[in-house]
Amino acid sequence: MTKAEARQRYIEMGELMVLEQIARDAEALDQGALPVGPFARLDSAAVAARAGKTRGAINNLFGSQAAFQTDTMALALEAPDWIERIDYPDPTAYASEDAWVMAFFAGQSARGPEHGAAPAISYASLWTLWLSALPYGLWSERISRTGLEEWRLWERRLEGVLGNAMAHFGLCLRDGITLTDLASAVASLIEGVWLNQCLSTRHPAKDAEPVAAMLQRAGLMLWRGAIQSQPAN
Repeated sequence: MTKAEARQRYIEMGELMVLEQIARDAEALDQGALPVGPFARLDSAAVAARAGKTRGAINNLFGSQAAFQTDTMALALEAPDWIERIDYPDPTAYASEDAWVMAFFAGQSARGPEHGAAPAISYASLWTLWLSALPYGLWSERISRTGLEEWRLWERRLEGVLGNAMAHFGLCLRDGITLTDLASAVASLIEGVWLNQCLSTRHPAKDAEPVAAMLQRAGLMLWRGAIQSQPAN
């Protein structure tokens, strides 16, 4: 075996052991409260120092650093209130459905993560924290459950927003497509492009354009493929 082959073999073994560790942590998480990923490295002393206090201030409130880490993780992974705060463009403010769709997806891009942005308490940052715990969702019911519950809240909200826009512009869904289908596809597209927004502020295939253009044009194609004009009575 050459040196290069030996390096590759050990790297692959290391990757497997990392996955096995995530699986074990995920199983432990379902058995009891356990901080994982970046939450396990959260230092209560450093947090207290930011407020001009000592670690004791947090331990008095939470009982221990581990409890503080776990509660912080739970709050970050369960954010239904942020779904209710989302503002969507009013269809009555746009002359055409295409203009509304472009504004809708521009807004979704703006509320998502942005490469290089400073950390802040916002939905985009909480989504990034959730993303850091996502690998544990492969083996943890607790992690997967919170993500799916938030998804369902958002999907139902999107059904109402998209349905209202179609009604305003005199449109309906094509045969065989439901409003749930469209809302789920829209949500999947948005979060898929958000992954690119974590890495770049520019279109990944067209450097001259902002990354938002990727979401806008893809969203417009999705919309056009799903809707049609209301048939004449």
